[in-house]
Amino acid sequence: MIPRNCWYVAAMAHELLPGALFQRTLLDTPVLLFRRQDGSAAAIEDRCSHRRVALHLGRLVGDRVQCGYHGLEFDGSGACVRIPNQERIPPKACVRAFALVERDGFLWIWMGDQALADAALVPDYAEICSDPVYVGRRSDAMHVAAPYTYNLENVLDLSHVSYVHRQTVGTPLVAETRPETTVQGDTVVVRRAWERIDAPPVFRRLFGWEQVKRTQTIHFWPGANIRLDITSEPVGNTDPALVRRIRVVGPCTPQTRGSHFKFSTMYRDFGQDDAAITEQLADAFAVTLNEDKVLMEDQWRNACTDGPDAPMFDIAVDQAPLATRRILARLAQAEAA
Repeated sequence: MIPRNCWYVAAMAHELLPGALFQRTLLDTPVLLFRRQDGSAAAIEDRCSHRRVALHLGRLVGDRVQCGYHGLEFDGSGACVRIPNQERIPPKACVRAFALVERDGFLWIWMGDQALADAALVPDYAEICSDPVYVGRRSDAMHVAAPYTYNLENVLDLSHVSYVHRQTVGTPLVAETRPETTVQGDTVVVRRAWERIDAPPVFRRLFGWEQVKRTQTIHFWPGANIRLDITSEPVGNTDPALVRRIRVVGPCTPQTRGSHFKFSTMYRDFGQDDAAITEQLADAFAVTLNEDKVLMEDQWRNACTDGPDAPMFDIAVDQAPLATRRILARLAQAEAA
């Protein structure tokens, strides 16, 4: 079960172009996104109420979506506003509309009870995404053929970086360090800190650092929000200008029971005007995302083949992933009650 009464990312804002229809399946629901002429975004069900044809096969006429089959037109509220050669429009001609908020480069959608959609609850990434101190190249959505919970567990248990990402951001000591995990209400925080640890390969290439003082903090909160905060500086450093901060904003959204979209971008507070650093970090980040994608998709294929009774067991670093599972299950069960 997937909680629906949460804000999820429907798309990156730059994915939704003026004059275009954008289709994406979210939480097993076909959704059509488009921009009105004033630039505001809308989200409606991607189905014509007449014969259930996908509306994205039609076209955008002003602020209306015109069905490509019989020409019915719908506005951003889901109302049917025109039926060719017919004045009367029956109430059942409308389609579902979904609350949509554009903020911090994301289009946030509420897929559950629309009466509960509160824009004040939209996840706040402004301190990173909208702060000029941090720079980064925003990513497009990554499709992953595995449940969204696999992504949450992947990021909450970063012991895997020692093995999966050893060429980019991983070092051996990460996996050997048990994290401090805090669960409070619906939030989970995982933290590791080292006074001396080998610098990640990408930092050795960028700065020539061999060993660093480092902290690593991961935050989770519903629906499927992840933020990763990393600080690094040379061992024994006394110069605040040498402290490097990296922030990864990584919400994800279920597509179906067995697939999701990952919206991840890495930001930094150093070398803001250095294009070479931007390129190197973006390339390294893309490599790590694809390495995770390969393993998550393999994990899901095996789960489907082996069945739900295949033996597995938990280890110490699974504390945060297991806590996250419990939170999501509790929220979904409360909605179903």
